[in-house]
Amino acid sequence: MKRLNILGIFVLVIFSVSCSKLLNTDPQTSISDEEAIVDGKSAQAALTGVYDGLQRYASSQIIALDLAGDNVVNYNNQNIVVATKTAASTGGGFSSIYTMINRANFVITKVPTLADALFATGQKNQILGQAYFLRALGYFDLVKTYGGVQVVLDPLKYTGIKRSTKDQTYDQVLSDLDKAEQLLTETVNRNIANRFSVYALKARLYLYREQWDKAAEYATKVISNNNFVLVKPFSSFFTGKNTTESVFELAFSTANKNTFFTNWLSAAEGGRRDYVPARDFTALLLDATKAGSRRSLIKQLPDASWEVVEYGKQDGTSSIFILRIAEQYLIRAEARVKQATPDLKGAVADLNEIRGRADLISFELTTTTKPAEVLQAIESERRYELAFEGHRFVDIVRTGRAAEVFGPYNKQLTDSKFWIFPIPASAVLNDPANLGGENQNPGY
Repeated sequence: MKRLNILGIFVLVIFSVSCSKLLNTDPQTSISDEEAIVDGKSAQAALTGVYDGLQRYASSQIIALDLAGDNVVNYNNQNIVVATKTAASTGGGFSSIYTMINRANFVITKVPTLADALFATGQKNQILGQAYFLRALGYFDLVKTYGGVQVVLDPLKYTGIKRSTKDQTYDQVLSDLDKAEQLLTETVNRNIANRFSVYALKARLYLYREQWDKAAEYATKVISNNNFVLVKPFSSFFTGKNTTESVFELAFSTANKNTFFTNWLSAAEGGRRDYVPARDFTALLLDATKAGSRRSLIKQLPDASWEVVEYGKQDGTSSIFILRIAEQYLIRAEARVKQATPDLKGAVADLNEIRGRADLISFELTTTTKPAEVLQAIESERRYELAFEGHRFVDIVRTGRAAEVFGPYNKQLTDSKFWIFPIPASAVLNDPANLGGENQNPGY
C-alpha cells in the first residue's frame, strides 16, 4: 500500500500525543493515503498528527534560530557567538516542517469531501480551520528562516515544485490565515488553534511584512480580550501551564514528554546541557536595570556556570510557547512607532506594560524623545522578554540590523546573503533540481 512522502521524509499521520485528549482520538502507528481520512473520527485523528508534527519541529526551530543569534551558544564552543551557518550543519527543522505541512494538506484536501452524517459542518470547520492555521504557521516558520520556499498544497504532489519568492510564500501564509479566521471560533483553548491564535499570528506576519496598521490592528484584537493577560511574577508563564500569558502553547505531559529540557539542563538534572546562555547575554540578564525579573530565565549552578530553565521541568512537562500576549504588546508597540503618523505615546504605553511586568521602571517619554529611541527600547525588550524562544536572530534580520549587531561576532553576517539559512544539504539531495545549484540560497 502506498505510503505518504514529502521530500524523502516518511509521514506518520497518527500518533499518541497530548492533543489526542483534546481531539478524542485513538492512536495508531501509521496510515495510508487511501484510508487516512474517511470519517469524522479519522479526520480528528489526522489533525492530531498535524499537531504532533508541530511538537516535533518546534524545538529544532528554536535551537537553530537561537544559535544563529547572540543569546545562546553551544556549551562546548562558548567562544563562538553567532555561529556560521552551512548547508551541511545548520538545522532549523526544514524537512520536519514540511512533514507537518503535508499532514495538514491531507486534512485540508480530504475533510471537505467527507459524507459522514455524524460529522457536522461545525466540526468540519473547526478541523479545517486548525489545519489551515497550522499550515500557515509552518510556512511562516520556513520563510522567516530560509526565505521563499516550495509551496506544496497537494499532499500527493510534492516533487517538481519550484521555489516561490519570499513575498509569494508570505502570501500563502496570509491566504491560509484568512481561511482559518473564517472557520474558527473565538472559544479560547490555549493548546489548539482558535481565532485568537489566528489574530496573533497575523499580527506577527504583518509586522514582518511592515504593514504597520494591520500589525497593530490584529495585536489589539488579542490584547483587548481579557482572556489574555500578562502574568506575574514573570517566571509564572513557564513554571505554570496554560496561564493567561499564552495565546497558543504546546503542552506536554508525563505520558507525552517534552525532552527539550535535556538540551538545557545539566547532567545532574537529567540533561546534557548542549546549549547555554552566551556570557555577554548572561551579564545582561543579571543586570536588574535591564532585564529585571527576567533573570529568572537562567539559573546558576554550583560550579558558577549558568543554564536556561525556561524548559526546565525534569518530568518532561515544560511547554513550548508559540504565541504569547507579551509579544503582542511588543508587536503593537513597534507598529505604532512605524506607522505613517507615529504614535509614540501608545507605543511607550505598550512597552511599559512589558517593563512593568518585569519589575523595571517605566520608559520615560519626553518632548524630545525620538522614534529611534523608542524602537531601540522595544528591540531590547524583545531580546529579554523572548530570550530563548527563537526570536532574536530573525528580529535583528527583519529590522535590517544584522550587519551592525551580529557582524562584530561573525563577519559572515556583514553580508546580507547570510541573513537567511541555507537549504539543508539533505533536502537538496532529495530534490536537487529545485533546491540545488542556483536554487540554493546565495552564498551557500
